[in-house]
Amino acid sequence: MAQEEPISKKLKYSVISDHVYSSNFQQLFHDHWHNFSDVKKDNLEIISKPFRICKISNFLSNEEFMDEIKNELLDVKSRRNSIDLYQFEQTSDLANIDTKNLKLLYKTFQTDLAIWMERNTKIELNNKISMSSACYSDTDYLLCHDDNIGDRRIAFILYLSKNWTTEDGGALDLFDTDDNGLPRNVVRSLVPEYNSLVFFEVVDNSYHQVAEITSPDKSRWTINGWFHGPLKESTRPPRPDIEVNYIEPINTQVDLDNWITKCYLFSDIVKEIQQDVEQESFAFLSNFLREDIYEKLSSDLSSTVIVWQKVGPADIRNYEVAKEETLPELLKQFYNIFKSVSMFQLLKDYTELDLVPDKETIKPKMTIELQRWSKGCYTLISDKSALPMSEKKSSSNGCTNQNEEGQEDSSDIPRTSKSGKSLQEKISSDDKSAESGCDTPLSNKEDEEIDEDEILKKILKGKSPRSKKKNLSQQSSSSKLETLSPQKLGRLLDTDDSDVSDIGDYLSDPLDCSLECSDQEDQEDIEDTNVSEPGALDVIIQFHTNHVPEDDTIDYVDPKEQEGALIHVPAKNNHLCLVYKTLGTCRLQKYVNHYCKDYFYNLICTYYE
Repeated sequence: MAQEEPISKKLKYSVISDHVYSSNFQQLFHDHWHNFSDVKKDNLEIISKPFRICKISNFLSNEEFMDEIKNELLDVKSRRNSIDLYQFEQTSDLANIDTKNLKLLYKTFQTDLAIWMERNTKIELNNKISMSSACYSDTDYLLCHDDNIGDRRIAFILYLSKNWTTEDGGALDLFDTDDNGLPRNVVRSLVPEYNSLVFFEVVDNSYHQVAEITSPDKSRWTINGWFHGPLKESTRPPRPDIEVNYIEPINTQVDLDNWITKCYLFSDIVKEIQQDVEQESFAFLSNFLREDIYEKLSSDLSSTVIVWQKVGPADIRNYEVAKEETLPELLKQFYNIFKSVSMFQLLKDYTELDLVPDKETIKPKMTIELQRWSKGCYTLISDKSALPMSEKKSSSNGCTNQNEEGQEDSSDIPRTSKSGKSLQEKISSDDKSAESGCDTPLSNKEDEEIDEDEILKKILKGKSPRSKKKNLSQQSSSSKLETLSPQKLGRLLDTDDSDVSDIGDYLSDPLDCSLECSDQEDQEDIEDTNVSEPGALDVIIQFHTNHVPEDDTIDYVDPKEQEGALIHVPAKNNHLCLVYKTLGTCRLQKYVNHYCKDYFYNLICTYYE
């Protein structure tokens, strides 16, 4: 044993570079870290704002050791993670890996580095660390979060990729916060530097993200995790509500014939739409607006007079909304149609919801947003229990999440565990003019000369019989969207049986969940939920979607279910989508990657009985 001890010490010292232990280095770190002052030297950089973060360059002592680490990581089992918050590859906890060099690195972090951290940062730690490896490739990302959960005290990232540049993406972005302590804008970015260790104290405002990888050829490899310590009392104030501008119907009669394709105002077709919404909770109507109107509106959306404002906070959403008073005249008129009592009446006819105001008992309301989307925009799942229909976020829940570089936690953003494949099931519909009466221009004849029965037959032609299993590609685009049960989604999940330890419990195999349930029972459960729970009606029209990837859908998910994706709304021009959502359902639009080169637009209205 006496002979083994110096060898052990020598190995540990050979892992971390000598300069990290020098008295001058530690004194320099101590002075600037505790005085919240910036410094940048050859091997040390400390940034004090928006929160304290440190980078130690040339952290490991020799490159051969790093090469051995990377070689061993290639044999460590990993899995692809893809939900609303992140998309990347991750290994299991490296505590369970018994290869020589990874084991040595883990033990060195757990002992030598933990002692260094506690001594120099004055942050009390215990003997517990979490460590895994993550690999980010083209279009991968990890969006805004704060890591502040449980007993995490210091987060760390060791960068393993050589010759990384700003153009490759993948920077560690740091967010400032507003007066309420909520994340706002990226104010600093740290480009991944080979063999550097970046760490920061986990605090209320330590909001950060891994920016999207924009290189098609490089992969961003890291070893990352947390040093843990005694639980500390939270000083985080209650999360303020996002202000919601509720609008009561304007008592203005609008001639909808001037805007809407006439067939959608015919009584037989209105009844058919109502049946779809009643049975399936949604309807998808092609060529809803008159073609000439839609083209003019599409053109006006590019007007330079419109003022667009970014909305947040960044840990929930990031896109732009038009200021209504800056809209061109036609767009403003179009906007006001959705506030009019005429539209409330039409939507009542479509859904049988109580949307027509009555002085005594019925007082409906709505919200409206004209959204502009481009690369880097997203929405994230948020807790519905504290929200008027998906506008607020609670501070705690029992769901899991992945923070800095992707390990599991129980943070304040609930997560539905879903793979990119299941949540983003491709939905296609061949809009053949011959099969859908509303896809073809209508005659200029007067209303009484139009054969409503004939038009109805054309619309319904090619429509598959109603069944619990639906294939949108076999239906008219004026028909229903595809709805997938949790069990059906589970069969589509791209999972394996690997043991990913406690940091991967949120990825537990969804195939375990009651596969013997029939599709009919699944659908009836959904319908029963819709009947028993209060809800609201979403109305969506999209513009300039020709360049949007086919799998970039607007999804309706249940955050409390592992496979919570219920409805997918494909990106299609001039389609009206009606979705009845319950209080627990969240509307989600996934992160838009850098291959999207232009803007696209959503008009989204939500109506409340």
